[in-house]
Order: sequence, then C-alpha cells, then structure tokens
Amino acid sequence: MKNNPRFYQTLIKGVPAQKPNSLNEKFSLNKERRIIFLLSLVFSLFGLLMIYEASSIYAWKSFNDGAYFFKRQFLYFIVSLAVFGMVLAVDLGTLKKIFFPILVFNIFLLALVLIVGEKIGGSRRWLKFLGFSFQPSEFLKISFLLWCADYFKRKGVLIRSLKEGILPLLLVSAALFSLIIFEPDLGTVMFWSMWLFLILFIVKARKRHLFSIFFIGIILISVLISVHPYRFARVAAYVNPWKFSKGSGFQLIQSQIAYGRGEILGVGLGESKQKLSFLPAAHTDFIFAIIAEEFGFIGSVVVLSAFLIFLFNVFKLHFYIPDLFRKNLCLGIGLIFALEIAVNIGVSCGVFPTKGLPLPFISYGGSSLLVQYTLLGLLFNASRNLSKPGFE
Repeated sequence: MKNNPRFYQTLIKGVPAQKPNSLNEKFSLNKERRIIFLLSLVFSLFGLLMIYEASSIYAWKSFNDGAYFFKRQFLYFIVSLAVFGMVLAVDLGTLKKIFFPILVFNIFLLALVLIVGEKIGGSRRWLKFLGFSFQPSEFLKISFLLWCADYFKRKGVLIRSLKEGILPLLLVSAALFSLIIFEPDLGTVMFWSMWLFLILFIVKARKRHLFSIFFIGIILISVLISVHPYRFARVAAYVNPWKFSKGSGFQLIQSQIAYGRGEILGVGLGESKQKLSFLPAAHTDFIFAIIAEEFGFIGSVVVLSAFLIFLFNVFKLHFYIPDLFRKNLCLGIGLIFALEIAVNIGVSCGVFPTKGLPLPFISYGGSSLLVQYTLLGLLFNASRNLSKPGFE
C-alpha cells in the first residue's frame, strides 16, 4: 500500500485511507509503536539521570537529601507506567461515552484550585492530594483532547462554518482559558491557543476564520501582557536579556551561558557549573540547557534527533487510522508532544519568551510525566488492531 499512489491521494484529499491489510504493513505499525515506546523509556531513564545531575546540590540544601527529586521522579515513573498499562486496556468506545463528564470534572478542579489551591510564586496552580501536588491544567491534555477529538469527528465539514463549527469550539475554549488566566497562567493559555490554531488548520477550517482567530488572539494576549508588569518584563527580557540581567533576564542569560560552556562536546557528565544554583529551574523547565552544557552541541543534536524520530513515528501512525475519532486523537497527541518539545527547547535557547513548560519525559514533574504516559497509552490504544474494522 505504501507504494500505491491511490493510498496517498486519499490522505491528501482528507478521505479516510484504507486499513492496512498486508502482513508487512501490520508489522510496520507494530515496529513504529515499539520505536515510540522504547524512545519514551530511554527519555525517561535519561531524564532520571539528568534530574539527579541538575538537582542534587539544590535538593541537599533544601531537603538534606541529594536524591530527593530523583526518588520522587522515579516513583512518578513507576506509577506512570502502571497508568500507561491501564489506559492501554481501556475500551475507547466506552471512553468516548464519558469524555464529557471527564471534561466537566477537570473544569471543577480548575475552579477549585482558584479557591483552595496551593499558592506558589504568586500563582494558584496546584492542588494537594495524599501528600502529592498536581496541576489540574495539565489534565486538560487528556480531557480537552478527548472532547476535541470527538468534536471534530461530529462536526466534519461543518468545521468550516463559523456558527456551527468554530463558534461552539471557541466558547468552550474561552470558558476553560478564563479559569486558567485567573490562576494566573498565561503560558498554558498560549500553549492551547497554538494547539487549537494548528489543529484547525489541519482539519481545513476556513482561512478567513483562522486569520480572525489569530488576529483576535494577538490582541487579547497583548492586553493580558500589558496589564501585568511581570509579564511585560518577561517579554522585555526576551528582547534584551542583558538589560535586565539581575531581574527577569537572569534565567535566560544563565541558560545561554550553559549553552556556551558546552561548546561541541560538552564539559562532561556531572561537570555542569550552571546547576550550582546559577540556573533556576535547572531540573525542570531548563533541563535541556544542562544537557547542552554537559554533552555539548553533539549531545544536544542526538537528543533532538531522538525527539524528531519519536514525533515522526507518532504522526506516521495517525495516517493509517480509518476512524476519525482515533485519527483526531493521535493527531492531537502528536501536536501536544511537538509543541512541548519545541517550546521548552526554544525557551532555553532564547527563541521564545520564558514559559514554564517541561521537556516531555525528561523534565522533573509528576503531573506532567503522568499525563505524558497517559497520552502514550491513548496513542497506543487508538492505533492498535488496525486490521479490524474501525468503530464508529
């Protein structure tokens, strides 16, 4: 089928492609899933190593335990693997019937965090449960994703209609984004705005609607940045970090120093100086800068290449899926991973303004790792048994 021009013609025209029937194609899909899963494990194990590397001194000073963050992330990793297995066993047909209650519960958690959420750095983004903290906004990557996958299937070509396709989607999105804005967390809203714009472009929404959404979004984001001085300071530091070297530009400058010290081959594993309390969030949002410092340009390219192989196989899977719900689900998961990788690395390089977004599978964070393996489980669930008739 791969050598059949009619197969690719159906993909280009947006018509569901025929299901792979040959043993070679079935084996190919299994091979792609294996590559995705093995790379996920490699990223996670490498992340455990780098989390220990980047956080041990800070953890010793703060908790009198150099392996504090490593042990917590290892626990999250084990739990995430268990959740991956459970999600893989869930029947997607049943899940389709309860996606709306899942989204409503997520909205309830977003409202609850504004009332009883843990306040850190002036923001209420975290809820505590059984001694562990989690971000309700992280779980939108599951609940909102499922809702959108079903929404785009139900609407079909009506997505080209403003009244019947675009407007209901924007109203639901605006309700969710408003709760997140009040945390406040503009970065997450910008992430989902980019995700929606990209997926609307892929499902062939009208260009004039996309242009209007883009134009209105730029205006709203500009207003939200201007009314909060710290947001404006971040943008100013992005333009000229050295002018704000002791304030909002400090983190970006330290990240650039890490890249500079790494040069071609890096300073060596465990030899990073930026992790010695110079670079804030070294084990979370800026962990790629520590990777660049210790493994250099060559190591950074290897990690980035592995991510590109991972994304290539994720997006390749979605082309084989005949059912639109599962196709949209895999597409949405791929876009989430792609945006997270691009934004995290782009921020640490200075390509984008500072935004707290973890590097998938590598950065420290229980909520994010749990969600990433849940998405992986949904991806594998949606892309299995492709030789059988797709459900409707």
